[in-house]
Amino acid sequence: MNSERPNSNVRVTRVPLAVAGLLLGGAAIIVVSQHQSQTALRSENERLRQQLAQLASENETLSNRLNRVRGTPKPRLPAPPMRGAAASESAEELLATNLIARLVHGGEAPRLSAGQIKGYLDENHRSAGSLLSAYRTSGDPALLKEALEKYPGDPEVAFEALLGKDASPAERREWLEAFKQAAPENPMANYLSALDYFKAGQTDQAVQELIAATGRQSFADYPVERIQADEEAYRAAGYSEADAKMAATWGVALPQLADLKSLAQNMVDLAASYRGAGDETSAQAALQMVIALGEQMDASSGTCVPLVTRLVGLAVERMALSSMDPSSAYGNGTVQDQLDQLAQRKNSISDLAKQLAPFQEQMSSEDWVSYNERTLSFGEENAIGWLLNKYGQQ
Repeated sequence: MNSERPNSNVRVTRVPLAVAGLLLGGAAIIVVSQHQSQTALRSENERLRQQLAQLASENETLSNRLNRVRGTPKPRLPAPPMRGAAASESAEELLATNLIARLVHGGEAPRLSAGQIKGYLDENHRSAGSLLSAYRTSGDPALLKEALEKYPGDPEVAFEALLGKDASPAERREWLEAFKQAAPENPMANYLSALDYFKAGQTDQAVQELIAATGRQSFADYPVERIQADEEAYRAAGYSEADAKMAATWGVALPQLADLKSLAQNMVDLAASYRGAGDETSAQAALQMVIALGEQMDASSGTCVPLVTRLVGLAVERMALSSMDPSSAYGNGTVQDQLDQLAQRKNSISDLAKQLAPFQEQMSSEDWVSYNERTLSFGEENAIGWLLNKYGQQ
């Protein structure tokens, strides 16, 4: 009886248990890695959905505000004579609250030398943005002059030039007109132009600029763009990631806040002049323009508005509302109700900033990086809340 023999064409391969274990382990690692990647993607998608929802809500709110402004009467021209405007805070006083870190460290952002910025400028082909950041981080006015000559149609170049105080009235007027042409939907140029006209005693021209600003939806003073560009300059000069972020944040100047608050005071004085002339309709129209200015400052650039800009915006709104009858209707309540809400919001922001100071000395470089990234993604209030939650539990 013949026994069956295995098919000679079939080869049986025995895999050692150790190798099989490695193969199974590798498969498990791949599965775990894929699961982690999917989890990270889901988390990132959820974060993006939250940002989109928040931006949609902010856009709807701003649209409603602008529609309300469009529906109000315009101040009549010629405007009545105005009394002298009350003194407003200087740019230096506002800049003292510009960066919370200065409350702890008391220092100024470091200045870069010509040698430190040369490589950065060459790498960026002396673009408008690189010239402006090199100018801000070095203080060399020749770089701003070069930017003005090479990029006269760039809105950020014109805006940076307007932040200086040494230009002649003719130069400022030239840059204002260039700013208007480069960014036709940004009312910032109209607001700064109106302030110049108020200072020159040309009230009718100021009112015309304010009317032109009404309804323009792209209010911008470029804080995020300026900070990010300055970060690049500091990194190119050899600063660490954390030091570059801190230096750029500390160094950003916001003198336009003092200008806008001064403009608001002039507008409130204008409303008083209309009221004194018996024109209550024009007075209310002027005050509504002040409120619109404050709201735009509070909502500009979405979540990335610096806290100091929000605080000045709230102060501007209070200036207008304080000139109204507190018992008169406003929104879903009264003027006084709105004033109370603004006061609560101001106190909330101020308290948040005060709570931050004790923890700043404890922050690691990694936490400074995270703090700045959260500020740009979710806003400074969110970033401070994250920091307080982390260090407040230690």
